[in-house]
Amino acid sequence: MTRTPVAARRVAVTAALAVLLTAGTARADAEWDKLVKAAQAEGKVEVILSGQMPRRLTKIMPEFQKKYGVKVNFQTGSGRKHASRILAERRAGRFTIDAWIGGAVTGNTRLIPNKALTPIQDLLVDPEVKDPAKWYKGRLHYADAAGKYIFAWGASPLQQVSFNTNMVKAEQITSFESLLDPRWKGKIVSWPPNGTGSAPSVVSMWLHPRIGEQWFRRFIKEMNVTFVTDARQGAEWVATGRFPIGVFGLSTQADALRGQGFPVQGFLPHAMKEGEFLTSSAANIMALDRAPNPNATKLFVNWALSREAHILFLRAGKDGDSLRVDVPNDEVPPDGRIRRDVDYYVAFDDPRWINEQGEILKKVTKIMEEAGIK
Repeated sequence: MTRTPVAARRVAVTAALAVLLTAGTARADAEWDKLVKAAQAEGKVEVILSGQMPRRLTKIMPEFQKKYGVKVNFQTGSGRKHASRILAERRAGRFTIDAWIGGAVTGNTRLIPNKALTPIQDLLVDPEVKDPAKWYKGRLHYADAAGKYIFAWGASPLQQVSFNTNMVKAEQITSFESLLDPRWKGKIVSWPPNGTGSAPSVVSMWLHPRIGEQWFRRFIKEMNVTFVTDARQGAEWVATGRFPIGVFGLSTQADALRGQGFPVQGFLPHAMKEGEFLTSSAANIMALDRAPNPNATKLFVNWALSREAHILFLRAGKDGDSLRVDVPNDEVPPDGRIRRDVDYYVAFDDPRWINEQGEILKKVTKIMEEAGIK
């Protein structure tokens, strides 16, 4: 068959593109193989797993060694203590840690100000990890103001409300405004909104245009809330009926009590009218500057952000979802799943949420002091 000049050119262009794509894939495969061999030569990667969920990932770490022949030496425990030790070592010229999976607060308040992190975006080489289409809302998510150091790979909806199922019907709480109903005055127990661990919920709600400062003023000053610093105690009071409703920081303990047969629910089965919030909690990964095993670090970071790893992470982590949209979340409990029919406020994508946390929590403390609450 004789082709027209135009048709011939199209065939030639198509063939040329095929050759380029094949060559590009071959180069990428060769670069990946080179990275794997360099990581194997280093033999290990030193990782911090800080926080409740990352501690559960310890059982997954051997999978990296099975796949690549590189050992993961991991440490768990307090992020604050690890940061203090790492910064002291660095001042003495010692660099012992490669990567960190854990909360963003330590990264933002301790590691970034002391120039201890390297841009993690520079380490991403796996095309599927770098592809925005593979991630929630079509973009890669970072939990730092510069958008390059702390990669948020997972998230879960914030659960602010627990309730006694014998005393409260879920449909009675359809909005945050519902919690200000006079019928609940003196009947709410809460973790202090300025307490340790409250920042994700409180700062998100404070910044929300339909909730904001006025809601906190009314909640703290009008509702005669009982504040507790023992989450287990607060959840038990809801479970045993001393208080119908628990707010802030009691959901995990309430769910544990529900599993023991108590009439308590640690989350609402519906979204609030004002909207819902996502927090990355401890599902973030960072890479330390001047890592002692740079190739193993790069390989580990790309593996930890892969679909394969996230399937394992969700299985082990149990209470949060992946921000990858190609990972099944049927094993994630309903209260931890990112629902596709809900438009969440993604707190860690908002620079204000990162930069204004301290100031907002100070304002909440002042409101509590004005109400006579210490």
